[in-house]
Amino acid sequence: MTSFRSAVAGGAALAALWAPSLAIITLFGASAGYAQDARRGASPRDLPRPGYDRQPIRVGPTEVRIDLDMSALYDTNVYATSRDASDDVAIYAEPKVQIDLRGANTQIHGEAYAEARRFVDTTRENATSFGGALSAQLNPGKAHNLSTEIRYDRAIESRADPEARASILLRPRKIDIFAGEVNYGFRGSRIGLDLTGGVQKSDYLDPNEGDRDFTMFRGSARVTWRPAAPVALFTEAYINRRNFRTAVDVSGFNRDASTYGVLAGVSREISGRLTGRLGAGIFRFDPDDKQIASYSGLGFNGDITWTPRPRTMMTAQFFRGDVATARIGSTGRTDTRIAWNLQQEVRHNLLLYGRAGWTRTRYRGVGSDKLNTITVGAEVEYLISRRLSFFTGVDYSNRSSDDPLREFSRARFQAGVRTRF
Repeated sequence: MTSFRSAVAGGAALAALWAPSLAIITLFGASAGYAQDARRGASPRDLPRPGYDRQPIRVGPTEVRIDLDMSALYDTNVYATSRDASDDVAIYAEPKVQIDLRGANTQIHGEAYAEARRFVDTTRENATSFGGALSAQLNPGKAHNLSTEIRYDRAIESRADPEARASILLRPRKIDIFAGEVNYGFRGSRIGLDLTGGVQKSDYLDPNEGDRDFTMFRGSARVTWRPAAPVALFTEAYINRRNFRTAVDVSGFNRDASTYGVLAGVSREISGRLTGRLGAGIFRFDPDDKQIASYSGLGFNGDITWTPRPRTMMTAQFFRGDVATARIGSTGRTDTRIAWNLQQEVRHNLLLYGRAGWTRTRYRGVGSDKLNTITVGAEVEYLISRRLSFFTGVDYSNRSSDDPLREFSRARFQAGVRTRF
């Protein structure tokens, strides 16, 4: 549930599923009056809300925002097991600090966060995750921009992760994730160019998971042609290279591999109601180990944001492609994800967030199977003042599989308070 809150807060995060939204939009229309004058395309959470507008701490040109969530969560299936589910209540504390510095041609953003959870009975699942990021954007000219980001996350592996190996008798795995990315963009009157390069290093702290440690290098180049605003056509080529720390994993495979792909599609970049891009193409999975067969498949990627009213925003994301795997016996993994996300102002100080979606994970090789996960969720936030709000939410997940032991269903209910400065 906490990951759901962070996803919907940005307005464009893409969890994993799809669901109809017309009934929700019809029931909860946008607020009247000042809402109709608000700028379309911004997250409803961030639009003007007289009396409840956030007032960040300002130090010269620097803006500081501090958030703290305290909540209680009831989980009907803590270990995400197919039988003999264990339920429990957990207490969550989640502080976050964000700093923004804006200059004439430069923007710098920094953030740090933590999440501590403590269970009443299943104390083995107690964990603390944390991390931070620093990003910068430079606009040296009207047609050029340069951006970069570095970040670190101490993640806790979810019990529902299909790659998870840890027994329920052991604590969940801790993972150190280091990542960096740089992007250059050019925007001409008709032609655009985006070049992106990045690296990510995943390090499992448990020595028994050493064969899952890897470093991934990625790069992409996208050319955009705008025959007429606001519609544009693009072609994108990309490559991902994964180098695992150990020569072979527990299955005796060398997991080092390269994935190449090309996408072509359409984007809508200038519109008050509809923005986004969607591309489709092919990818090629090329492993170093001759025991593992190469694989080609259909790939697609993109997201679409629709703002039918100033205080209503919906985002959908689509993805299909090769995903890293170290699952015992499997030689490859392809994921397909479709996600839908809603942000809606119900009343001046009442906000609704919703999501729904579907994920299919398909393994190749010995013991290959298919996993289908459906998730739906909703959260309501009531703003008591500009610094304090109350929130409550629910989400439900269900996974089916060729292997009955990998199936599970889980519901989680959460309520808490949120403070912001």
